[in-house]
Amino acid sequence: MKKKFGQNFLRDKNLLKKIVDSALIKDKDVIEIGPGMGALTTFLIEQAKSLVAYEVDLELEDFLRNLEQQNSNFKVVFKDILKVDLSGNNEMHVVANIPYNITSPIIFKIIESKNIKSATLMVQKEVCDRILASPGTKDYNALSIIIQYFMDVKRVVNVSKKMFYPIPKVDSAVFRMVRKEKTLEDREEELFLSIVKASFHQKRKTISNNLSFGFNLDKSELNDFLDSLNIDSNLRAETISSDKFIEMAKKWPFNKE
Repeated sequence: MKKKFGQNFLRDKNLLKKIVDSALIKDKDVIEIGPGMGALTTFLIEQAKSLVAYEVDLELEDFLRNLEQQNSNFKVVFKDILKVDLSGNNEMHVVANIPYNITSPIIFKIIESKNIKSATLMVQKEVCDRILASPGTKDYNALSIIIQYFMDVKRVVNVSKKMFYPIPKVDSAVFRMVRKEKTLEDREEELFLSIVKASFHQKRKTISNNLSFGFNLDKSELNDFLDSLNIDSNLRAETISSDKFIEMAKKWPFNKE
């Protein structure tokens, strides 16, 4: 396995089965990202109605093609998942041990693909901690807010680095996210994302400083707006709930162009 693809293999069958069971993909259409040597794949094949696996390492082609020939509900595609159009009418579910070097791009691709209704993902534990973090904690950041806006998220299990081969430097965790009903209009949603990202632009600065810089706003007008939402302009973004960011996007009085 080429190190550049950033994968480590998990071989504990009890844990693999737990991951697949927690994904709730019985008789559903499933996408796997980076099947590797098929440890997770074989458990997915047993439960999924259909399974499409995306792999970039051509050295695995013979092995995965053989697995494909043995299972009528399994198809392997040798393409970079980040370059594949996943949109469509069919409801899809993702289960994957994500290569650590492309974790965030994959998560955001899943979020952007509206037909993907759930994803059960293994990531670095510190990434999982950030995704599930609450306001006022050290792990809470823009990633926490954005993912929790689009998805209901819960931790499935923490996974020791000793359960992988080769052994990585950090522990992992599995989490499951399920798509929520949309609460903002498309235009408001774009604004929400811009507000969140701007609010965390410089972590040590107040939300007022970051937003005034990010949107080129007069600070006194901005502070009046924050005060109207009962948001202390001297607070940092990591203390503010996602609901408040949603409220900001809905009531934003400044030029939205």
